[in-house]
Amino acid sequence: MKPDNPWLHRYAIFVALCALIAIAAGAIVTSLERPIAANSAISKNPAFEYWHQIAGGVAVVLMLGLAIAVRSQFAWFGLAAGIVDAGLGFTGQAFASILHALIAQVFFGCIVAAIITTSASWKRGPVPIEDSWRPSLRSLAIAVPAVILLQTTLGASYRYRALGVLWHILNAMIVLLLILCVAVFLIRQFPEHPTLKPAAVALAVITSIQVMLGFTTFMMLILFPETSLAVVITSVLHVATGALTFGASLTLAILLRYNLQDGRSLTGQ
Repeated sequence: MKPDNPWLHRYAIFVALCALIAIAAGAIVTSLERPIAANSAISKNPAFEYWHQIAGGVAVVLMLGLAIAVRSQFAWFGLAAGIVDAGLGFTGQAFASILHALIAQVFFGCIVAAIITTSASWKRGPVPIEDSWRPSLRSLAIAVPAVILLQTTLGASYRYRALGVLWHILNAMIVLLLILCVAVFLIRQFPEHPTLKPAAVALAVITSIQVMLGFTTFMMLILFPETSLAVVITSVLHVATGALTFGASLTLAILLRYNLQDGRSLTGQ
């Protein structure tokens, strides 16, 4: 792999954009096929599902090229996730659809990891920081993406009527509080760090937007029919921004683990 290849980095960004389009297309399909709209003519239009499948297939094929070029565990795992996710998309079962939404986030996250590891800043090497806090930064690096994936699962479960919306709302508050605490801590402790501070700021901003979109979607569902244009737009934005939130959390987690060293490494003991 040549992480300093700018074209490889740009290609990874392009693959991520295609994957995000596929996720947004899937959100459109879900929004138009809610149970309340079972007799709606627009919900029976196969064009939306067709273009979602096309977008997903293109993203998986592009991911194959990225995995061959990058040759990293993240890339190959992402390719496997994309293939499995494509198969789940054809089942039509509620449980499989929930897994379909969850694995789509993992697929997108693996592409984000490829973007990070092909960037110029990654080639320059880490700027070491000490992990002497409790809870450890390594633990936080794992916890943040994990709670976001849980939130994705709860959101998909609500969309497919497996769970009520209350669990999704309650966990959203936990996710927001955790991310804001982690972001503020990193910004205050490492104000001059070239990668951690921007990643923490980006995660805090994207998460805040995601929570506002979630609240807006909930209010739209109260005020308008579930298949109205306003509800569909806010739902799609909410799902797409959810993918960006997970990608931002994974970015911060990778950068944390890349730059972290224990006290002995920093002191030379």
